[in-house]
Amino acid sequence: MTSDTAPGPEAGIDAEARVLHAIDRYRLAVMAELRSALAGRNGPPYSLMRYHLGWEDENGRPIDENGGKLLRPTLCLLCCEAVGGEPERGLPAAASIELIHNFSLIHDDLEDRSEQRHGRETLWRRWGEAQAINTGDGMFALAHATLLRLTELGHPPERVLEAVRMLDEATLRLCEGQHRDLLYEGERGISTADYMEMIEGKSAVLIAAACGIGALLGGADDAAVRGLYEFGRRMGLAFQVRDDVLDIWGDSVITGKPAGDDLRAGKNSYPVVAGFERASAEQRKLLEELLANDKPSDADVARGCRLLEKLGAREESERMAVEQGERAVTYLGDLPLNEEFRRDLEQLARFAATRSA
Repeated sequence: MTSDTAPGPEAGIDAEARVLHAIDRYRLAVMAELRSALAGRNGPPYSLMRYHLGWEDENGRPIDENGGKLLRPTLCLLCCEAVGGEPERGLPAAASIELIHNFSLIHDDLEDRSEQRHGRETLWRRWGEAQAINTGDGMFALAHATLLRLTELGHPPERVLEAVRMLDEATLRLCEGQHRDLLYEGERGISTADYMEMIEGKSAVLIAAACGIGALLGGADDAAVRGLYEFGRRMGLAFQVRDDVLDIWGDSVITGKPAGDDLRAGKNSYPVVAGFERASAEQRKLLEELLANDKPSDADVARGCRLLEKLGAREESERMAVEQGERAVTYLGDLPLNEEFRRDLEQLARFAATRSA
């Protein structure tokens, strides 16, 4: 599929199959690297880390797990291989990026007062706020220790140092985005431009860093590293905006979340921000009342969903996600990439913008 071809239903099925294949290609190796990072580290807080990662129950008993989407480590290794590198040499970075992502989720659950993740109690809910903070901090440190294992694979010190710098810069931007997100809580009337800047930090830059670091470890030149970083940044924006659509209008059977979830939580997601930009004074009042309600009924949430659709917020959000996905593809441009992996990256960007879960 070329960038100027509108994907039809069959193409969507092919794209999803290709994406799942790309993720499965690296899954076992990434999971082994993650487990290696925690090997020999017993008792708390490591048992709490394993619980959060879905490897153990609250009593420390092993449980079945699939490792989640593993999008960020997949992109890291895919970009490494796309520029001609060996993905095995990027595994410590891939695992480190996934640990940073999970460190942010542990703290995010606490800051958002989220009581469940993937159908289980969150760390702060199960063990208290202090232990959740401590476990998140420990996972942050573990991510750095894991990244430094790149030296054992023979990467030049300057390349390892650049990978560390890129990951630290992404983590700082992530914290900036989360700070802005917390500031926006309860505030109505922020612009879509403000929102996109916020999610660039909170969501997109870690995906960007995964792509850039993968290219770096694959031996790419500076131009290719920058190009794949920008590809990841745009893909990250597409992924988050699509997430916002699914959190309101997604099929609960597929997403595992109730439809209208973000409206129940009163969140400033992209559809909500876009809806406020288009609403009349009376419509704004209705939206404000719904979002301020701590316990809205299902009927209230359904009315809010319909109002946002009437305002064109769903259509605009879907358009924005696709636009960012296509912008991501343009950054691949003339980069010297393996053509098979170039197609995988294109499909991943488009999948991020149109997925159903």
